[in-house]
Amino acid sequence: MCKVDDLIAEYGLTAPGSDYDSVDDYLAKRWTGTDGRTSEGYKKLTDWFNKRVLKSIYEKHGRSTVSIHLDREYDVIINEDNIQRAELAADLEGDGMDIDELKKTLISHGTIRNHLKNCLEVEKDTQSTTNSTTTTREKAITSAKRMAASKTENILPELAKDGVVPFADQATVDVEIRLQCPKCDTRVPIEDAINRGYVCNDHMTDPNNTDPPNNPTPDSPENTESDEDDSHHQSDTTMNSMPSSQSSLLLSLLALGVTSFSSQSPMLIDSMLNTT
Repeated sequence: MCKVDDLIAEYGLTAPGSDYDSVDDYLAKRWTGTDGRTSEGYKKLTDWFNKRVLKSIYEKHGRSTVSIHLDREYDVIINEDNIQRAELAADLEGDGMDIDELKKTLISHGTIRNHLKNCLEVEKDTQSTTNSTTTTREKAITSAKRMAASKTENILPELAKDGVVPFADQATVDVEIRLQCPKCDTRVPIEDAINRGYVCNDHMTDPNNTDPPNNPTPDSPENTESDEDDSHHQSDTTMNSMPSSQSSLLLSLLALGVTSFSSQSPMLIDSMLNTT
């Protein structure tokens, strides 16, 4: 038996709900994702287990186990640098608990990992995990595009009303997320970067990876400029054949509707999603 088993037995920990036979069953299924939900990593499972232990200890000492308080105090207990630690230590002492002993009782990420792999002998289906991660990523990108399009659409009526862009409220918005190399002008749609495994073959590939990139054509600045020149030429031809009002509308919509993400800010999608 390991420390996880000892704590389960000592505090009588049980499975959360009828979908799981035991705490071990819960840990195994949540880690592998075989319960039909997105799998969880060692940190989340460690925090979940530790909070169950802490709740049991609190109950024995008559301390409140309301989730919002338990979560906050758990963070203070495991973080010795937290500025509220001394205050909480004194408060816990009043209920007959020592904050340092509480921390020693709790487990680490390594303990939960060893329990899953060595005690329970659980193996994670990496292909299933990859598919789940891919689906989550695609949803995040789609949501980011939808949000950018929605925010752009919201200002189109005002642009039309003020005469800044005539008939802007009748236009549709097309959003494309692009990643740009910080060292050159290479820019690629995020979907292309994901599919081939890099943004710029010259400056943003793993030097330790000897496998050839999925796309054998390097992304040199010259190639990028050539593509952009062709694009500009086509745009100029199209624009020359349009009335001036439509040309202005197209230029404005291109500026409004295309969203470019720098590779130096890889968490922008998550930031956008968290603002809703």
